Amino acid sequence: MRRSQDGYEVCLVSDGRLWGFPKGHVEPGETAEAAAMREISEETGIAAASLVLRAPLPASEYVFRRPNHGALVFKRVHHFVVEAPAGTDLRPDPAEIAEVAWLGFDDARARLSFKDRIAVLDAARAVLENEPTRGVESSAP
Repeated sequence: MRRSQDGYEVCLVSDGRLWGFPKGHVEPGETAEAAAMREISEETGIAAASLVLRAPLPASEYVFRRPNHGALVFKRVHHFVVEAPAGTDLRPDPAEIAEVAWLGFDDARARLSFKDRIAVLDAARAVLENEPTRGVESSAP
């Protein structure tokens, strides 16, 4: 997320079909927090050194089947509130990401492809709204 005149904006990425948050695999010896920072940087083009990990969020879990009736895969995704500097531009890696966007919370909620990601977005919004010195204004008209 980044601060904007209206409160906060959320970064969403698309593979050309589905919208979600930047995410990826934890490398051997890497923490979930370090992986989040690295993946956000790789997928959005935001320098990792400029990102600030603000808070952990609830993890999400899901199951999918590999193509052609393959094995079931169980995934657990760790989520964090990560802040980029205000005004940060997005420069996605076209090999991984088809489209990226900064969106207000309401617009991001409407664009997310999966319910578990909406729950993560709602949790992030609650964390930011409950900060003692900062609040989030709705992006609704």
